[in-house]
Amino acid sequence: MLFTDEVRWTDADFIAAAAIFAVFGCAIELIVRFVDQSVLRMALVCGVIIAALAIWVDGAVGIL
Repeated sequence: MLFTDEVRWTDADFIAAAAIFAVFGCAIELIVRFVDQSVLRMALVCGVIIAALAIWVDGAVGIL
């Protein structure tokens, strides 16, 4: 997929995105199912989302 000359998307990019969504989606699902305390559940889900965003940003632009 080509939007501009600077961005060249490959199949590996889409596979990596799918893997990130799958792993972190499953992690959130497990947290919601097995953690009973609502405050702890919310903190863990927020932590998972922050970790996913950090990995996404590092993969996209290499800031971290």
